[in-house]
Amino acid sequence: MNPRSLRLRLLGGAALWIILALLIAGFAIGWMFTGNVERSMRDGLSASLNRLVAQIDPVAEEPVPGDALPDPRYAIPLSGMYWQVETAATDDSWRSRSLGDHVLDTGAAVAPGGAERFGTLAGPGAQPLSAMVREVSFSSDAGPRVFRVTLAEDRALLDESIRRFGGDLMLALAVLGLALILAAWLQVQLGLKPLEHLREGIGAVRRGEAQKLPPRYPAEVLPLVGEVNELLSQQQKSMEFARARAADLAHGLKTPLSVLRNLAAHMQTKGDAEAGEQVDQIVGEMDDRVEYQLRLSRLRMRTRAHQLSASLNETVDRTIAVLSRTQEGEELDWQVDLAPGLMVDIDRHDLMELVGVILENAAKWGKSQVRVVGRADGGFAEITISDDGPGLTEEQIARLGVRGQRHDESRRGSGLGLAIALEVVALNAGTVHFARAAEGGLAATVRLPLA
Repeated sequence: MNPRSLRLRLLGGAALWIILALLIAGFAIGWMFTGNVERSMRDGLSASLNRLVAQIDPVAEEPVPGDALPDPRYAIPLSGMYWQVETAATDDSWRSRSLGDHVLDTGAAVAPGGAERFGTLAGPGAQPLSAMVREVSFSSDAGPRVFRVTLAEDRALLDESIRRFGGDLMLALAVLGLALILAAWLQVQLGLKPLEHLREGIGAVRRGEAQKLPPRYPAEVLPLVGEVNELLSQQQKSMEFARARAADLAHGLKTPLSVLRNLAAHMQTKGDAEAGEQVDQIVGEMDDRVEYQLRLSRLRMRTRAHQLSASLNETVDRTIAVLSRTQEGEELDWQVDLAPGLMVDIDRHDLMELVGVILENAAKWGKSQVRVVGRADGGFAEITISDDGPGLTEEQIARLGVRGQRHDESRRGSGLGLAIALEVVALNAGTVHFARAAEGGLAATVRLPLA
């Protein structure tokens, strides 16, 4: 895909923002989930701690019974659920069966003033524990007794819950991201569809299938459609105006040239033959140039964006049918060998002009035959027109197609025909090559893009 593509930019921007938004959402949800889980653990530890404190008998020899909390995990060794009660003044302590012989070091976890504190302790086997520690004081006949009560839970249980939730969250966000990117792709496709229709409409105009774009586009595209239609209208008017002015100018010059030609003939009859012949020659050259410009004005100006189609086979057949009825053409043997179905990317009128010029030149110089061979070669149609005329030298062949160049002044013609052919070929991204034919005359090979 083109890196400057509007579609790529829209998709890339949408995907970038979707991924960024999902990453932020993922971190936020993970942070909130972790906070909620820790808060739930803290609330659970606090509730169990209250229950444990309620079980303490400060005057009993064993102030806390072994089954003070009913959760069976407190009775399973190294289960991850632990409680511990210790006196603040002595080293006496009472523990859940799950702790075994391990004593929790809670000295650093005590909050100032004996308040409740939630923190992390090292458990059996270096287990990281989330612990709730509180110091409680009881009054008795022997004086106040202070106990340090600890409820702890293996942090790995919390971390495992967070890890599992994180994995599920990543999978869910990945699926959501793919769904959103797909939705963005569909939205871009639908959003740019009018531009695709616009391109097709412009292509139809270039192919000559329509004169302007139809107004069946969304409101956002209609101003552009209107501008394009206005541009097409102005272009058509400009071309028609230019052609009309060129034709008017050419026809306007025809009458003075005819007068000058008659004047030259009058001068020759009056005895001034040399001056009359010079005037006639100048008038002939001017007439040829006017005719050349008239023929050029009829050619269709185009770029490679235009898509046209014309049948090379039909054009050759029609042109030969006309030339074979002329005085020069009826004496020739026309040999035609064309591959079937040769369609070329050129306006059919321009193709008639091109083929007509070259075949007319071959008929003019051919002695007994003209040979036409056409084949498809890659993406081009190649047609070679050769005759058995007197032929040209290499120097003369190199000058073919130059306006006004004539290699035999004894024959009629202006020398502009092949120049017209070169103009047509240049307008349609083709090539023409002149060489000496095997029959002895001239061989013109024309290559035009296939339609």
